[in-house]
Amino acid sequence: MNLRQLKYFVRVVELGNMTRAAESLHVAQSALSQQMSLLEAKLGVPLLVRGVKGVQPTPEGLLLHRHAQTILRQVDSTRSLLSKATDQVTGTVSIGLASSTARMLALPLMRRVKAELPAVVLEIVDLPSADLTRLALQGRVDFSLSPDQAPMLGMLTTPVFREDLFLLTHASVSLPARVLEVADFAHLPLMLPSLPNTLRARVDHAFLTAGCACNLFGEASTSAILIPAVRSAMAGTILPFSAAHPEIAEGTIKPHALERSLSRDLVLCVSESQALTQAVESVVSMCRQEIERLIADGAWLGCSIIKTGSI
Repeated sequence: MNLRQLKYFVRVVELGNMTRAAESLHVAQSALSQQMSLLEAKLGVPLLVRGVKGVQPTPEGLLLHRHAQTILRQVDSTRSLLSKATDQVTGTVSIGLASSTARMLALPLMRRVKAELPAVVLEIVDLPSADLTRLALQGRVDFSLSPDQAPMLGMLTTPVFREDLFLLTHASVSLPARVLEVADFAHLPLMLPSLPNTLRARVDHAFLTAGCACNLFGEASTSAILIPAVRSAMAGTILPFSAAHPEIAEGTIKPHALERSLSRDLVLCVSESQALTQAVESVVSMCRQEIERLIADGAWLGCSIIKTGSI
């Protein structure tokens, strides 16, 4: 194997189409196909299934894809480490964010990084919270902001801020204008995050403690499904303010404060085996600063900074 073949293979899997991959890599399709065939011959296993609708990775191809992403990221990090002596901070920095956090933080952070570190490329990986720490541990992202992540072997964890959870409903739903208890809304149909999910576990525990049955309408692993369900008046949900701040601002979704026990901590997670480049260290610092700014400006409601050390 060589790095060029790995780069080509990752792009083919990501795009699922040999023609589009060749165009994005600026190589001839025949040359790309030949490199993929050579890679399969060297490894002695089929990596891609070619069909009329494109190409799909085999189980062995999926395994290689995961490892190739890590290898290419480590190579990029090594280049950045070796160029630390130069004046310009360069490299690619990948951050894993829960969907709700990404809606609030991703664009302000991208603007900040591009303004202050123009040679750094920022990649936002938006995933269900259950997958975030695993990607950080494997080195497939440089760091993550993982909800309620407990300390674990091989991972550096630092709590950053606490988010209150809100009952989010369509603006037409009428509920008492006070901090709500579970009994106040137990009758409402709810769309909730799918298990395993720490937020969902907290919600289930709250219903159990209150002695109420949850009127569960459905489940989804991402706020990209949960929020449209609320906006269409199909059901309510329980998420942090960040998950629906544009809809709250426009008045289509209403946030209802809940008892203080319903909250979550966002934890900065970095693999102990991951060498932090100057670019990563700078982006981590900017990430924390942007979170503090959004909270101080009143844009990120229901949040408080957790005063701890830093990674």
